[in-house]
Amino acid sequence: MASSKLKFGVYTEMNCMPGVGSGEAVWDVMGHMEQCDQLGYDVYMAIEHHFFPTFGQSSNPLALFSAAAQRTRNIRFRTLCHTLPLHTPTVLAGEIATADVLTGGRLDLGFGRGHAWLYKLAGIPYEESQPRYEEAQDIIMKALTEESFSFHGQKYTVDNVTVHPRPVQKQMPVYLTGTSGRSFRFAAERGWGISVGGPAPYPIFVNAMKEYRDACAKAGHKPIVSWIQPVHIAPTEEEAQQQARTAAPYFYHQIAKPILSVDQVADRDRLLAAGYGFYASNAMNSMLELTYEDILAQDMVWVGTPAQIADKVADFLAKEELDEFAIQVLPRGPQGGITLEQHRRTHELFAKEVMPRFL
Repeated sequence: MASSKLKFGVYTEMNCMPGVGSGEAVWDVMGHMEQCDQLGYDVYMAIEHHFFPTFGQSSNPLALFSAAAQRTRNIRFRTLCHTLPLHTPTVLAGEIATADVLTGGRLDLGFGRGHAWLYKLAGIPYEESQPRYEEAQDIIMKALTEESFSFHGQKYTVDNVTVHPRPVQKQMPVYLTGTSGRSFRFAAERGWGISVGGPAPYPIFVNAMKEYRDACAKAGHKPIVSWIQPVHIAPTEEEAQQQARTAAPYFYHQIAKPILSVDQVADRDRLLAAGYGFYASNAMNSMLELTYEDILAQDMVWVGTPAQIADKVADFLAKEELDEFAIQVLPRGPQGGITLEQHRRTHELFAKEVMPRFL
């Protein structure tokens, strides 16, 4: 069942599709954040992602949020996720603190290891991702909550560090993302939330969500679960289906392209050893072949009228207790995506005709 204080959000990967200028895609998202603030959404989430624009070109979400905060009043901002192994954690902590100041304390934290295809282009071995990731979480939390701290680990050693400026919030909300039960147990032990869903289908996350909830019960912490669901909404079912029939497969075919940069055969053992077995499998490759019928059958995108989408939300809340339900809207693009107007209309119809049913 739904929490009595169910929150609603929007998630973007800042996809930049062929035919859309990279600067245009940034300003699109800036406009979306202003619109979502006016519509009453609780949070706007953006991935951190590099090098592959059709999957997402959100290379500096903290800068994006800091700018958007000057144009909005209430909405919170969350990076899903800071790809921690790509950063020096003490430096990133200072950047987070600055963004917290500039957003007036409206910043949530999101941590993850990121996609395997980022590592070679960032010049970082797969094998370093897990130890860097786990140590960076501890360093960042110490940096944001302690006036001075030291840390001695396998990858990082620092003594008597104070990060400036100091953040506005004494304790920022933290969410972990991914598909790993291990990572979610880590979140449960610390009283952090998890954010799951997005382009990947529901069955991938079922066991991990259960492990998280079980681990929360064991640790004595309340589970905090945010679900992200791709949607496309129009006033009539015919219109929604007509628009999504091309745009939904186009979306999945474009976001799956980075897997072609991974040498899945030569690097298989390294990927498995680094906990990146998902990228050694054909899960992403199969997205390149998805048909519209496949996408609908697996509920990878919900398509319909506001009433139909509200029914789907209700059905989902009947099987998963959530604290937050967020939507991801299909990207615009002249060669197969939806239009900017259609993208913004989905935001509006969900806010005005779906959200009130659950408030």
